[in-house]
Amino acid sequence: MKTKVRNDLNQKYSKGTIFIHWLTTVLIIVLFPLGKYMSGLEPTEKMGLLKIHAILGTVVFVLTLLRSYFFFKSERPADLKTGSKFNDRLTVWIHNAFYFLLIGIALAGFAVMFLGGYIDALKSGTSDLIESKGDLMPLKAHGLLATIMMLLLAFHVLGVVKHYLLTKENTLKRIF
Repeated sequence: MKTKVRNDLNQKYSKGTIFIHWLTTVLIIVLFPLGKYMSGLEPTEKMGLLKIHAILGTVVFVLTLLRSYFFFKSERPADLKTGSKFNDRLTVWIHNAFYFLLIGIALAGFAVMFLGGYIDALKSGTSDLIESKGDLMPLKAHGLLATIMMLLLAFHVLGVVKHYLLTKENTLKRIF
């Protein structure tokens, strides 16, 4: 499957890709602090928030799969050139890492839900079924991957700002 890439820097991503990009961004900005907040709560205190976190996390997973599909099936603008091969490669690496991290975070989250007793706890409304945090390796992976993703998000935003300041080009117009 060959993807069409547009070389005109004034071109935009597809409407589907743009919508998914921003919706996913908003959801991640909600999910990360919610997850950090819940990590300090006792199981009885986080049952309602856990439902919200799980549902929104599942939505992000589905949106990531859809965006991956659009990435390969829709025309897209050519990668921006910064004048530095290192920066150009770093940009592509960070963009690709987002996909892998989002899928990894979701899979770890699903493992936590199944292995940690969260599904049974949510079904029954009894937090006693939730396993201890210390015994749950997927929970550690879920948190670590989420933290790495937030660091990459910060680099992503800094890259947009840096590109704008150095080239005086509004790169955001491609994804709005």
